[in-house]
Amino acid sequence: MSTGVRTAFVLCAGWGERLQPLTDQIPKPLVPICGLPLCEFALARLAAAGVERIVINTHRLPDQFIRLFPEYPHPSRYAGVPVFFRHEPVLLDTAGGLKNVEDLLLPGPVLVHNGDILAELDLAALMSAHHHSGALCTLALRSNGGPLQVGFDAASGWVTDIRGELGSGDPRFLYTGVCVVAPELLSRIPCGQPLSFVPVWLEALRAGEVIAGVVLDRGVWRDIGNLGEYLRIHADLASGEVEVIPPPTAPTGWPLWRMPGARVAPDAELSGWNWLGPDCEVGAGARVSQSVLWAGSKVLSHAVVANTVVREGMLAEGRIEGSAV
Repeated sequence: MSTGVRTAFVLCAGWGERLQPLTDQIPKPLVPICGLPLCEFALARLAAAGVERIVINTHRLPDQFIRLFPEYPHPSRYAGVPVFFRHEPVLLDTAGGLKNVEDLLLPGPVLVHNGDILAELDLAALMSAHHHSGALCTLALRSNGGPLQVGFDAASGWVTDIRGELGSGDPRFLYTGVCVVAPELLSRIPCGQPLSFVPVWLEALRAGEVIAGVVLDRGVWRDIGNLGEYLRIHADLASGEVEVIPPPTAPTGWPLWRMPGARVAPDAELSGWNWLGPDCEVGAGARVSQSVLWAGSKVLSHAVVANTVVREGMLAEGRIEGSAV
């Protein structure tokens, strides 16, 4: 059955302030998860879902997208799907960002996906739910895993409240950052104005319009929102608690925990899980545990590094724990 969803819009224009200093060098959607850009997991899922076009917005450090798309800012392809880019000199938020790419969208509803989450949601179920709902928008929801701010009536499949603004007593659910938007909703979004989806949805609900939802509790969903969450997803991948289908660009056997070119001195000590990026270096007598060393980083001789991220090209010395360099 065709759901009519031909375009996916991936939100990649945020600041990533909560994840600083990891986002000082690169935008949050490009922060590597075991060496792969975070947003690439979304792109792979969207391509596999059968969309015909992907649109990405950028804002901060846009030139860094050349890491994933050598043709940036010109149109490119991912897994055979055409990819178009739109830079936002002024950050427009979620709804404003979607309105800003309206001319790049193919006819029909649009699948909107945050670029800074690691998720394996059932996108086919979401698109099917939207197709049958006749709603202005259909939200992918979860029962737990973050702030529960969406009132949802499971019997009707309708969203009844957001952030408690409408006083609904229905159970609350997490909005995953993934939704399907009908073209009619776009007409409610003003051009060129920073605006999130929340006031647009609330206005529609107050007007008696239908915003639908579908609860998708199966599969991985992680908001990589801070350093602790960033380290935790690596720990969970290492332990096998989380298993993620790798993008098509991933090396065979991903996740690999020591990338080609990583150098570790014979008397250095590695304990627990560690991800060692290409051309990183662990010096003589150093001790590293449960840490992520980005490409080209260095842990100097006799340094002690634990629960830490050493960013690309950075040096770690002395004792560092629970931090980022």
